[in-house]
Amino acid sequence: MIIYAGGRTDIVQYYTPWLLNRFREGYVLSRNPLFPNKVTRYELTPDLVDCVVFCSKNYAPILPHLP
Repeated sequence: MIIYAGGRTDIVQYYTPWLLNRFREGYVLSRNPLFPNKVTRYELTPDLVDCVVFCSKNYAPILPHLP
């Protein structure tokens, strides 16, 4: 699975601590903007995630946390 982080908001610039916590917890909940009652749970475990694509205007907040 490929995770595209930042399509709706600049998660890397504004929410890096939250994003790192989601990776530690191993999942994230995503609400559908067109159907607010539909919430999808995505597992973020290494055996399921092949790649994470970050889309941001400022990568500085997350760079110290990447290997």
